[in-house]
Amino acid sequence: MATITTGDDAELPFHLKKSGTSFPINGAATAKAALVSTDRSTILSAVVDVDMAATGTDLANSLLIVKFTSTESAAITALGEALLEVQLDDGGKLTWTDKITILKGNIP
Repeated sequence: MATITTGDDAELPFHLKKSGTSFPINGAATAKAALVSTDRSTILSAVVDVDMAATGTDLANSLLIVKFTSTESAAITALGEALLEVQLDDGGKLTWTDKITILKGNIP
């Protein structure tokens, strides 16, 4: 399970799979991400655009790097278990989620 600390710059690898298997993502695809409550009823963070060319991204193997700036993560007030939700638009929109832990950062 990934962890994000409020107030930190966060880079979270997110591996999308279809039927348990990696798949190639078209280079023209777009993706967005947000942290949401475990019951999916509340958005806990800003919705961020995923940089499809970010260091560590592997489109051939459906690996994206979701980034939250320190300002974006500092605005998160919910702590504990949540979901990282990623929506990929590759000629049609599909959404994946994975568990994440949100910790309170104490150093300004």
